[in-house]
This record gives sequence, structure tokens and C-alpha cells, in this order.
Amino acid sequence: MNSIVFIDSEITVDGGKILDLGAVKPDRRTFHSSSVKDFISFISDCDYICGHNIVNHDYKYIGKFFDAPKHQVLIDTLALSPLLFPQRPYHALLKDDKLQSDELNNPLNDSIKAMELFNDEVNAFNALPYGKKWVYTSLLYPFPQFKGFFDYNKSIQYPLSAESLKEEFSGKICLNSDIAPVMKKYPVEFAYALALIWSGDKYSITPPWVLKNYPRVEDVINMLCGTPCAEGCPYCSGHLNVTKELKRFFGYDSFRTYNGEPLQERAADAAVHSKSLLAVFPTGGGKSVTFQLPALIAGETVRGLTVVISPLQSLMKDQVDNLEDKGIADAVTINGMLSPIERAEAVERVASGIASLLYISPEQLRSNTIEKLLLSRNIARFVIDEAHCFSAWGQDFRVDYLYIGDFLKELQNKKGLEHPIPVSCFTATAKQKVITDIKDYFKSKSGLDLELYTTSAVRENLRYEVWYKESEAEKYNALRSLIEQKNWPTIIYVSRTRRTLQLAEKLTSDGFPAKPFNGKMEVSEKIANQEAFIRNEVKIIVATSAFGMGVDKKGVKLVIHYDISDSLENYVQEAGRAGRDQSLQAECYVLFNDNDLDKHFILLNQTKLSIGEIQQVWKAIKDLTKTRARVCCSPLEIARQAGWNDAAGQDIEVRVRTAVAALENAGYIKRGKNVPHVYATSILAKNMKEASDIINASALFDDKQRENAMRIIKSLISSRSIAKAGNNDGESRVDYLADILGLPKDDVVNVITLMREDGLLEDSRDMSAYIRRADSQNKSTQILERFARLEGFMIDELEDGRLHSGLREQKELNERGSHISRSPAFKRKKYPDGTVLLDN
Repeated sequence: MNSIVFIDSEITVDGGKILDLGAVKPDRRTFHSSSVKDFISFISDCDYICGHNIVNHDYKYIGKFFDAPKHQVLIDTLALSPLLFPQRPYHALLKDDKLQSDELNNPLNDSIKAMELFNDEVNAFNALPYGKKWVYTSLLYPFPQFKGFFDYNKSIQYPLSAESLKEEFSGKICLNSDIAPVMKKYPVEFAYALALIWSGDKYSITPPWVLKNYPRVEDVINMLCGTPCAEGCPYCSGHLNVTKELKRFFGYDSFRTYNGEPLQERAADAAVHSKSLLAVFPTGGGKSVTFQLPALIAGETVRGLTVVISPLQSLMKDQVDNLEDKGIADAVTINGMLSPIERAEAVERVASGIASLLYISPEQLRSNTIEKLLLSRNIARFVIDEAHCFSAWGQDFRVDYLYIGDFLKELQNKKGLEHPIPVSCFTATAKQKVITDIKDYFKSKSGLDLELYTTSAVRENLRYEVWYKESEAEKYNALRSLIEQKNWPTIIYVSRTRRTLQLAEKLTSDGFPAKPFNGKMEVSEKIANQEAFIRNEVKIIVATSAFGMGVDKKGVKLVIHYDISDSLENYVQEAGRAGRDQSLQAECYVLFNDNDLDKHFILLNQTKLSIGEIQQVWKAIKDLTKTRARVCCSPLEIARQAGWNDAAGQDIEVRVRTAVAALENAGYIKRGKNVPHVYATSILAKNMKEASDIINASALFDDKQRENAMRIIKSLISSRSIAKAGNNDGESRVDYLADILGLPKDDVVNVITLMREDGLLEDSRDMSAYIRRADSQNKSTQILERFARLEGFMIDELEDGRLHSGLREQKELNERGSHISRSPAFKRKKYPDGTVLLDN
């Protein structure tokens, strides 16, 4: 048997120096030192050198020290693992492209793990049928990360034709796909795609590192399994036929038609053919099935993830629950209504491949966690629900809808995709300007031409009435009368959040139990009230337009607008939430008087943003960026800098976001991702045991904090994100740690702070001042003075070495500190040796 050695190296982040080397031989003789000379001597008698990511990492730095050609026969366990362990659960030693480890930067430990993994890979390869060995060897033998393994296992390369490969994969791929040129141009990508197809598990996915280094894998698997052929081969007619799959997933024999036209089927089929589209269907017209069905098909065939962007959390939860009721557990939502544990579970389900449908709000696209999650999956499609939000400027305008196109373009670039990710847009608003705005937006941002599927079908099971009432008392009496007469599940829409509380309380006190619902409520209360209504524990819910968008409660037979909607389009949306079961007749009423119209126009005027207000926000941003090119701050901070205060209106955050969007659209600024502060950039413990000893011996932690500290430090060490913060700092950010561990962000911050106090973590950026080369000497001095004033101010505010303050005191402290940092209170005194003393 040819001799083999397993090695690993620790290199500086910039790749300039070898810090440590480790090696192990099958007889368990080991080497651990930073001496390159001794390392070469230890491995010199071996025919094969094996390591995890040895081709693209270790050998780049140590290869120049080898003399004999025989020592350049490499075996890479990283490259082999997706081929030999493609099925969930994956190999226990692997975490994507890393080896699972409890130690930080220990090459000997990782060499031993690489040896264990290699032995398992040899056993897995020998257990493969002859046909699979033949395919892998023929495709991959010429490449250095695979050749050594095939030689070691005496696997011989034989020619492989497209016809023989199709025969090997009969029933698993499209028989009419033109695979010959792809096999020749992308053999490695082709092999990884085949491994996934061979796995036979719909929840198995291509590892993120493979997608990053071989982005054509997505194109290959889409060609083989996700593109219906015109001839309708056995695979395509069985797996990509929307009518057959509709019956299998949802139990329906046929799609819904609109005025005799099968628009629902056509839109679903267009999505399966990877086309981008805009569908205008009436509220309650079955649009959910139109995008859920292609998403479920893509999840099974190409292991694709479909991202559904929705403006309201109630839609997300309701649709996920409805799919679960049908026995479909492929959908998850990530939103602010989830607890930390629920959010962590949702993130894990997406990352592991269990989820093929992800519901998020447009604001979530600013999250580093979400971006990292989407980069790790094959994205089949983006679905934008309630797409009229692209065009609706008003009090309910969602600024972050306009970021979707930029995010898609950035995601495509980072994933290295040749073709744009397809999109499906859905709205119930058939207004021509809205349709034009949506189509023009995606044409300009992504170059996509949206195919239009629109219907003028009316909801024949809805009856509309408008009642004019002289006074508020008459209007309320009419409301009570309708509720009493009908005794049906009822949604009452009002325009103000405060009104939801007042009206629900009044109805309840009058013997008509009702629950309020609005966007300003606590998350737990919103969930409880929504669930109570959906489960018929209460028949009446009083809500702003924040409720009901997409909520599929089929029994709603009465919708009453106690306040008029701000547009005809929104009224159609809201009234359409009655009678979702087409067999039910439902009634929609508008109750109004002259005062309602006055209030309506006042409200519309309040939501308009003047050019003066945009200029105030622009000046505030310029003030905040005087000493730096980038700034991370909240909308409230920008508002205060602009001279606005909390009394400027409840929608102050929306107004700032809208102004920022206008400035970004005009090219003045560029808004980036949300960036929570990185609280630690260095781990001072060598391994998990040393970290555990420090945490257990510390008097700073209570029992719960000690448990959380163990989980956090293990995550940091196993991911090695801190040691490689230059290219992977997202894994050490507070939001990412909170998301993957299921901990509240405040708990993560507190525990990291305690670990820093205990000397387990440190932050190399605790106190930094950045001075650009182009800055003048005077400006550099001003920056230095500003930092000195802030430091002196904080020292003066310290009590017993700590700051004791609540939220209100912190706000006041921030305002005083901001004022002091701008005040010219310090005098400079320069000494002959060049020392500058700052004194106040």
C-alpha cells in the first residue's frame, strides 16, 4: 500500500507567514511545530499528502518547500466530501467547508480529523456501485484535488458519453437536455450536481462552499432537473407537470379559471419554466397556490429555495400555518413576531435544506444573517407579494420595496450567476400605472421582462354597500346593528392605531367581544389576537390595514370600513378579505360622514414629504458624515440631527426612511446593510477546554449566563470566524450569533461583555480613530480633539468605574456627549518634543 500523511497548516490572515504546522501518519506518529524544515523531513517518505482544502489553501504556502515531484501527489478531503456524503445528515466532522473542532487553530488536531474523514471517504467510495465510480472518475480524474484519491484507490478513468450518462440517470434527469457540452465545459460542477441528484433526498443541498467556488453547479442542476423539455420526456412529464403536481401537493384536480381563462395554470407553468411574471389576480383569487406550487416543485427537483417577500407578518404566519395544515412542512417565516428560539429554528431549517419556501419582509433584506443564508442556497425564485407597494407613495408606503432590485443584483453578483434570478410579482391592483411601474422597475434593475397575467374578473360573491351617517353616534349604532344582525366573523377597518383599541374596547363593553390589531402593538399581543380571530375564539377584529393581507380565513362574511380607505386600490384589497371561500356570499359596508373625508385628507397631507424635509435629512446626513465616509445610525438619530423630535409625528421613522430612499434614488447616498457592532474580534483561549475552565471559574456569570457563554464561545471557536475576521466577520456579529443560537440580542451583548471582562475575549477596535491620508493637518487635529473630548466626558460620567443609567438617561448622555464632542472647549499646548496636551 502506498504511504500517506495527513497535514494541516495555520497561516497568517494575509498569507504572509506560516504560524504552525501539524501532521499525522496512519501509524499515529505525529508532528506539531512551526519548523518548516522539520515538517518536510517528517513527511518526506510519503507518496501522498492529504489535507482538508489542501489544494487551494495549505499547498499554496508549503508547496514551494518540496523538492521531489512525488510529494506533490495531493488528496483533498474537502473536494471529495460533497461527492461521497451528499445526503442529509452530512458527515459529522464537517461544517460546510470547515472541520468541526473544539480547538482554535490547532493543525495537529485538524490533521487527525482529516485522517478520520479520509478513511470514511475511502470506505464510502468503495461501497459505491461501479456506475457511480465510473462517472466520478471519468469526470474528475484530470483535476489535482481528485486525481490523487483515484490513484490511491486504483480507480481507472474510462471515457464517458452523454448517452451512457443519461442511461445511468434514467428517470432522474431530463433525457432531452443537451448535456454533452456541459460535461466538457463544467466537469467538476457536473459531478457535484449528479451527486446531489443521486442522493435521492429532497432535503439534501449543495454545500455553500461549493456554490461559492463553483456557481455553475446551480445552472447544471437547473438544466438537468428544472427545465421542462418540449417533448415531455418521462422525467419532465412526471416531475415538472403543474397539473399533476397540483393534485399531489394540494389535492386539487384542476386550477381555478377567470372568465374561462386558465390564468392560474399559465402563471404557475411560466414559473416552472423559469420565466419572470406579473400576475394581477383579485384578492382571494388563489394567487398563493400560483407561487407555492412552483416553489415546492423547485424544492424537490433542484433543491431550490423560493423567497417570498411580503409586507405584513400576518400573511407570512397564516400561509405557513395553512401549508402545515395540508401536511406540507417546507415553508418557514423569519420576522419580528418570532421569539429568538423560533427565529434560530427557522434559520436552521433554511440553512439545512429542509425549507424550500422562505417568507420575509423587504426590511429583512438589510440583515447580514439573511444575506448569508441566501448565499448558502440555490435560489429558485423571488416572489414579491402585494407588488403594488412599488408604486404606492403614502402612509403605508414600504420604502424597502425599492431596495429589492438592488439586493437581487448584488446577490447575483456575489453568487457569480450568469443569469438573473427570476421573479414573480403578485397584486390585486390592475391600475395601468401600477403595472407599468412594476415592469419598468425590474427592467431597469435586473433586465427582466415580466410576462403579464391579468384578469378583470370581479368577486361575484361580494356585495357592497355605502352608508352615509350624520354623526359619529349614528355610525357606531349602524356598526352595532350590522354586527348584531349578521353575527358573522367580521373585520372592521379603521385608519388610526389608537382607534383599533378604543373601538374594540367599546364593542366589548357593549356585549360584542372584539380584539384590536395594529402595527404598533407588542408582538405577543398581535399574535394572540390574530390567533383568537382565526380560531373563532372571537368573531370580531378591529384593525388597521396591517391586518388581513393574505390572511386566509375563509369564514369571514362581513367587512366593515368604519373609516374610509386612503385609495380605491387599498379598499379593493381590504374588502376582498371577505368571502375567500367562493361558495360563501359576503357583504362589505362603508360607513362614513363628512368629518371622515376631512380627516382623510388631513392624513394624506401629513404623509406627504416636502422638498424642505428631504433637504433637512440630507443636511443631517452630511453633518453625521463630516469626519467619516460611512455612518451607522437609526432613523431616529437622523431625525434628531435634522432637528425633528419625537413629537414630529408617529410616522417619523417612515418619513426619514422615505427621505433616505429619495436621496438614494437620486444618487446622493448609498444605504448598506444593517451593521450591528462587533463586540469581540479576538479569542484569547486556545481551545474549548481552556475557555470552559475560565467560564466555570468566573464569579461574573450566573448559571444562565454561564450556559449562554459556553454556547457562544463554542460557536465562535468551531466556526473560526474570529481568527479569520478579515473575510468572515459576519459569523461573529451579534445579530448572527443571536439568530443561530436562539438567544435575545441583549443576552448575547451582556455575555460577550462579561467574557471580555474575564479576559476570554478582546476587541482590537475598542478605541480607534481613523484619519485619511487626504485629510489636512488641521482636520486631523480636530478629529483627535473630538475623540479626546468624548473620552474625557465618559470618564467624568463614570460612577464607581461603571455607568449606571436607564434608557432615558442613556439618551440624555448621548445628547450631552454629542454636544461636547462638537464644542471647541479644549486648548492645545504643544511641547518642544512634539507632544500635544489637550486641556479644558
